[in-house]
Amino acid sequence: MTKRVPFQNGPMPLNPRRTNIGVDANALDLDGSARDDLVRRFCAMSDAQELIVVVAAGVRNEVQNPKTPSNVQVAVLPQIFNLRPGLTSGQQEERRRLARILQGNADPSTHAADASHLSEAVETGCGYFITHDNRILKKRSELRPVIPPTLQIVSLAEFFQIVDDYDEGHDELV
Repeated sequence: MTKRVPFQNGPMPLNPRRTNIGVDANALDLDGSARDDLVRRFCAMSDAQELIVVVAAGVRNEVQNPKTPSNVQVAVLPQIFNLRPGLTSGQQEERRRLARILQGNADPSTHAADASHLSEAVETGCGYFITHDNRILKKRSELRPVIPPTLQIVSLAEFFQIVDDYDEGHDELV
């Protein structure tokens, strides 16, 4: 058995079947590509309670928009979700730090929702935040110093690479 290189140059990822998983609504969009099979696989595993999906309040609010595809609503709305009571000053500062990293040259308010989704993944003890937002995925190394080392920001394909490694018995990932 070949030992894998640690994912994202950090600690070995947590077992996806034993940790909370945060998901961005865009990760579950069906787009007619091969990724649709991964979306269906994720939904099936979630429905079978093989995964502990925790939805950020902001993601839940976005998904309740009538324009959100029905498959995304069906996948997200029944999940455990963060009620998002009033934010503490520490939580507000965390969101500002993440937003500054994600902002780049964009308008300061443009990525506030993304920063909030990531912060809620941190607050709810997620081991994974699954997204298809290219800005978030490209900024992973910049985000690394301000998120816990156990939180992996991944695409759905990367998530299933880790799931499959665990399923294949790569004990060194446990």
